[in-house]
Amino acid sequence: MNKHPLFFLLAAAILTACGQHSKSGNTAADSTLAANTAPAAAPYFYLQLKGVVGEQEVTMQLLKTGPDLYRGYYVYDKVGEPISIWGSPDSSSQQLTLYEDSRGDEEITFRGKLDSSGNFTGTWRGKGTAYKFLLHPDFSKAIHFDVYYAKDSAPLLANAPKSPMGEAANSIIWPAARTDAGIADLIKTAISGKNPVNDPQQFVKRSNDSFLVSYKGSATGADSAALQSEGSASWNWTSEGDMKVVWNQYPLLSLEYFGYDFTGGAHGNGGATHQVLDLDKKKVLTLDDIFKGDYKPVLTRELELSFHKAYQTPEGQPVKEMLLVDSIEPNDNFVLTNKGIVFSYTPYEIGPYAMGQVNLFIPYERLQEVLKADYTK
Repeated sequence: MNKHPLFFLLAAAILTACGQHSKSGNTAADSTLAANTAPAAAPYFYLQLKGVVGEQEVTMQLLKTGPDLYRGYYVYDKVGEPISIWGSPDSSSQQLTLYEDSRGDEEITFRGKLDSSGNFTGTWRGKGTAYKFLLHPDFSKAIHFDVYYAKDSAPLLANAPKSPMGEAANSIIWPAARTDAGIADLIKTAISGKNPVNDPQQFVKRSNDSFLVSYKGSATGADSAALQSEGSASWNWTSEGDMKVVWNQYPLLSLEYFGYDFTGGAHGNGGATHQVLDLDKKKVLTLDDIFKGDYKPVLTRELELSFHKAYQTPEGQPVKEMLLVDSIEPNDNFVLTNKGIVFSYTPYEIGPYAMGQVNLFIPYERLQEVLKADYTK
């Protein structure tokens, strides 16, 4: 999958930027959101939240990426492994429920009140227990982002009442206006490629238009009567996508690009790709920037151990009994935090479609023999 799945993305609402930015993206005065701001009252937004679940310190990257749709990640600070979350508010109770993406049968949730200032309080439930959580906006050593969202649709056949429809609903993030110029340019280039983008709204809209033009063009030469029959559901194409912040602590910024397309057939296809930016060195990191020597065999060994732990299989069991490969080799689709590295594999890359995206976390402490760069601070 392309590192920049921009064909998934649309444009619409722009959030106003807040805060001043220095080398780390913010000044000391901007380390937490000012008391007179209401970031979570905006239609779409990004927040970095810090606080506790029970007695454990956590950091959450929370984005409102669409109407009544929240996505993001959180980590337990002592562990540093990103955990994916998603959810929506309950309009009747004014409660927001976030669900943890987990492989277990038990549902793990954050349920509570997110106020307009971005404070999120409530109860975490899972693993047969419950804890109170208390999270507050905190952008110390972090970059502010604006969120852009839009949804659009078009009929496959013009002037045909029963025409199938193509739909796209997507969001992106963009560095806030007062981000340090050098850092902002690095992030923008990572998101959009080498072509300069002055108007992110128009930039995303072009991608949306491209999808819908391609959709309508796919019907060229097809039987219009058949396309309007009851059996034409496979022509109701959809494109969904978003961007997320996975880790945001200077100098590391880890971004995720997610996209899913249904263009007919038994099921759609999609997945997530990632980039890691070193904001101090002004570069997108590769494995050679992080590791030294003959590091790939070491990573393969640790990836297979991580797989056995994550999927609760015996360490001696060959991974090919569950996967499509004989061994799990490192790829360039990875995330860094201050505690470790996550390698991410899209559906069919190493496992069957039903397994979904496979994310494998390796703590830095297990990689000391090949670790070149120190991102533990």
